[in-house]
Amino acid sequence: MKYEVLNFEKKLALFDEHWAPKVIAEMNNYQFKIVKFEGDFVWHNHK
Repeated sequence: MKYEVLNFEKKLALFDEHWAPKVIAEMNNYQFKIVKFEGDFVWHNHK
């Protein structure tokens, strides 16, 4: 299997849409995604 280093800055430059996750890699049936968002992102948790 060949591994490749991913540059997140270059991947993010490939699209302009907000709130639309994009698959940037796959490995062992897992997808790795990045997303652009705009406005405040309030992290929350469920106790």
